[in-house]
Amino acid sequence: MQKSFDTTPEHCGSNAIAAHECSGVLVRSTRPSPSYHTWHHSQNSKTKGSVSFSYLRSDIPIERLAEDGRSGFTLYPLQQRPQDSLPYEVLCTWPTDGDSWTRDSRGCGDNSRTTQVETLCHQQGIATAEDWIVNYRGNADHKSQCAFDAQHANAAERASTFYQGLRVKQLYRDELPYPWNEVMIGAWDETKSSTLPIQSFFYIAGLPNALEQARADQQDWLDTNANFIPVIRIELPKTPEDTTTFSYREEDQAVDAML
Repeated sequence: MQKSFDTTPEHCGSNAIAAHECSGVLVRSTRPSPSYHTWHHSQNSKTKGSVSFSYLRSDIPIERLAEDGRSGFTLYPLQQRPQDSLPYEVLCTWPTDGDSWTRDSRGCGDNSRTTQVETLCHQQGIATAEDWIVNYRGNADHKSQCAFDAQHANAAERASTFYQGLRVKQLYRDELPYPWNEVMIGAWDETKSSTLPIQSFFYIAGLPNALEQARADQQDWLDTNANFIPVIRIELPKTPEDTTTFSYREEDQAVDAML
């Protein structure tokens, strides 16, 4: 995970393969409960057909997760996922919180909380981070921003489209309203969730109950699917000069890795 986080390519071998397939860490903040599995979908996600993640990488500083996120799970980059695991689909990316809860087009389109109609960036002629910044400064409202598309854009431009979303974070970090980004991933078939390529159950170092929540998820996964997924400690940066670190610690595990 640390190597994936530290690796910062513009693409994964060609302009048709976006950087998230071979680098970075996709994280979903969750909260364990005896009423559900954290890798299953909320009703809103089922209705919308998508699930919100954030994307961590060393060249896009993120000091905090959405909604005070303190634990959850990470997915393997697609090129690194275990053989026969369930593939997932990246739909679009928002350079800051996309307010996706109230958007159509699987969380990538129009926001019902605004008067205007929002479309994908490329449909508005917004192709670069600089274009996005100019457009955003025109209204300075994250509810009205556009998403960088990962589905319908020309295949040869998909890697560039994803990378431009990362560049917004690099160029505009101090003016964005939220420190995290948002990546929409298609809702997976819950009947096949035992093969979802979960890489880890993570917790954010220093936050109350974070480790306990990650341990509860790890135990739930073992009880449900009879295999081991590690608990990983994530330490987010405290200053712009710091970096994010990932570590595996035996004392953090709720279950024995040898089971």
